[in-house]
Amino acid sequence: MQINSPGYCFVSLYQSYPSYHGASDITYNFFNSWPNKNKKLFQITNSKIKKKKIFNISNKFGFLGTLYNLFLITYHIKKYFNKYHKKVLIIEGASWAGYIYFLTNLCKIFIKDVIIIYHAHNLEYEVRKLKNNFFISYITFILEKLIYKSYIGTCVSAKDYKFILKNYGTKPILFENGIINFKDEPLINKKLNKKKFILFCGSYSYWPNKIAIDEIIKQRKIFENIYPNIKFVFTGEGINNFKYKNFLNLGIVKKTNLVWLIKNCFLFYAPMPKAPGTKLKIIEAIYHGAKVICSKHALVGIKNIKNMKSIIITSENKLKYNLNQIKKIKKKKNKIKDLKMFRKHYDLNKKTINFYEKINKLL
Repeated sequence: MQINSPGYCFVSLYQSYPSYHGASDITYNFFNSWPNKNKKLFQITNSKIKKKKIFNISNKFGFLGTLYNLFLITYHIKKYFNKYHKKVLIIEGASWAGYIYFLTNLCKIFIKDVIIIYHAHNLEYEVRKLKNNFFISYITFILEKLIYKSYIGTCVSAKDYKFILKNYGTKPILFENGIINFKDEPLINKKLNKKKFILFCGSYSYWPNKIAIDEIIKQRKIFENIYPNIKFVFTGEGINNFKYKNFLNLGIVKKTNLVWLIKNCFLFYAPMPKAPGTKLKIIEAIYHGAKVICSKHALVGIKNIKNMKSIIITSENKLKYNLNQIKKIKKKKNKIKDLKMFRKHYDLNKKTINFYEKINKLL
């Protein structure tokens, strides 16, 4: 006998739990904040950690391995949906549009009356333009357009919304990134030991983060001349150990430890290149009260920051001046009302409930 209330299925083609990069955070926090209990998250991972309502599918590498994974996921989704009369499938972004398009079509063929939602983390076409050749970028553009034309799609910023409307000819649902307020837990590391440190968070495998990390390495002397004893701290997967003594790679850290690092860093630095979407790391840093120095691209799409005194926009030419400027404004803090407004706007639980209500109207 089928359950009359809807069943919700989330799919990520990468590990979302335990979290190990920004896309993981977005996916797992979104799933976790979903207000209906009839939900399950399917993820591709080699992790042995099990959690209620999460189904792990072992990662098979290579093109043929990925195709096998997509057929296997479709089988398990169908099996899960058998007990539900109404079916909502939410496919997470941050994976190549070709795999997403193939999976959506498999589900459409094999699962009757399923509503498919593409939860975009950015514009995949714009990401591919940064790291791939023209052919891959163009194919991504075509496939991403087909996804938005065929299914319900979301976007994270007004800029992405305008791009999709103009180039893909359809109106997505604007669903911005948000934050769940985790408690902080001190990270015990002898190399930190109460030293001033500059923090950067992000997976090295994500191309915009790679560009930013390489930029920090190139600019290290500018920081060291002004702050001789400063330490550079990096978190995220895929980052190799550095040859510089004042560079510390912590790798993947627990969310509670990451919050502690953000709250205790001297500066949160993000020289991000032009890239789609909004930068969750920046939202998180502002949310937890860090002093942020970043490129103008890092702030694209982020709202309620006009009166924030703790944010400085910089560039390679202005960095030295801006770092000296920080010395003068180090005691200035954001007004409590501005920070409250920012936190209220980026409350993920509220955003998810609003999105959930929109989707239920479609049912």
